[in-house]
Amino acid sequence: MGRQQKEGYWVVRTYEAGKIGEKMKYFMLGEKPTRSQRKMKSDINKQRQNEYSALKRVARLLNANFVSGRDSLLTLTYSEDELESLESSAAGSVPVDASEEDVRNACYDLAHHNLQLFIRRVRRTCKAAGVELRYIAITADQSFTTGEQTRLHHHLVINGEALQICLDKWTAGSTNNKPLEDQQDFTPLAEYLLGQVRRLPDERKYIPSRSLVIPQPKDRAVSTGAELRVPRGGQLLHRNEWKPGMPMYIRYVLPLDKINTGKTPPAKLDSTRARGGAHTRTRSSNPG
Repeated sequence: MGRQQKEGYWVVRTYEAGKIGEKMKYFMLGEKPTRSQRKMKSDINKQRQNEYSALKRVARLLNANFVSGRDSLLTLTYSEDELESLESSAAGSVPVDASEEDVRNACYDLAHHNLQLFIRRVRRTCKAAGVELRYIAITADQSFTTGEQTRLHHHLVINGEALQICLDKWTAGSTNNKPLEDQQDFTPLAEYLLGQVRRLPDERKYIPSRSLVIPQPKDRAVSTGAELRVPRGGQLLHRNEWKPGMPMYIRYVLPLDKINTGKTPPAKLDSTRARGGAHTRTRSSNPG
């Protein structure tokens, strides 16, 4: 480590999203890697790394943009007739000798397109009514607990002001909504949502609204690899096992004087749709 310390430096990256703070610490070698070196490293366990980073991003978006009790988790399900229509259309869109998995994938694509059309209708109505719209949405057909296939449905985390418009606009089946549970950290909710997602490219796992606020990282160079500490007055939620010289990660409740009590946290608007985009997809467990 002595030799490494002379050739590089430690970086502490900090995020603040709603009530939650995160700190990551890692060692940077003095020489910046070339593009090819970066690609080589990113290709190692890329899918697993993408899922982990997607989980952190969704948790930050939830913590920064939604409030327990005020906002809701909304589930949209399909009636028997609508589901049969989806399956029939899916079967007619693939070759006659297509596999059952191909038909299932086509049905999923059609359902996901339905979700996008639904969001467009909601967005138009909200705009006309002057109602703010914030959401993170997924298309689901996989069990969170078992990973087995379940009936197609959708989940949306939606701001309270737009909830009734969403309920009115879904006509393909039934709806179920419940206020977000009273918890300081929405990481478990992010795990629930993304745990139902198909193994799809990272940017297609979820649909975030353009209006979401993205917590921006703050980086600073430090001289030692000492263990990360929670800020004074904060409350530790999670700490990775610490090994000297290795990357570190902690997640914590911010001290009271650091928590933003306003409606919109002071962060950058999501110009890239939080890397979820309108091309997003997902998968989920039993409706609920």
